Amino acid sequence: MRVPTWLYILICAGLIVGNVNVYRAIFAEPVLTVTVLSVGPADKAGHAVLLRSPSGKTVLVDTGPDASILRALGSTLPLWQRRLDAVILTSTKKAFTGGLPDVQSRYRVARTFSTGTSFSLGAVSIAILAPATLAISYGSSVFNISSSTPAGVYVSDGTSIVPKI
Repeated sequence: MRVPTWLYILICAGLIVGNVNVYRAIFAEPVLTVTVLSVGPADKAGHAVLLRSPSGKTVLVDTGPDASILRALGSTLPLWQRRLDAVILTSTKKAFTGGLPDVQSRYRVARTFSTGTSFSLGAVSIAILAPATLAISYGSSVFNISSSTPAGVYVSDGTSIVPKI
């Protein structure tokens, strides 16, 4: 039985795409990705912050008032990711912690921190300044996040933090 030529071409193309993605992941610049998520009802939208460290750690800061955090995480994280390395809560009020049970039911959370003023993820430091206000340091760059920070994705190579376009 003869195998069709198109099958060989399809397999070859798949291998090329796979190799490109593997090499891109291996040789990618180590960057910190900070995603400010808008969560909660539209009239009283709150913030949650998702950090992806250069070493691959994923940390969620605050969970918002309700289950809307799941929609925000679902549109930000890859479909297959069901693990968070840590959840940090900056306050004990429901506006910051209300979505925690929903996050814990959907994702495996390695650690939950409800108190503390600073945390370290290797080269990344997180300082809690007040509820929903934090400073994230990576290399020589510092990113201050508060309730006035617009939702979006920000990246840092260690020298500066810029919005991802």
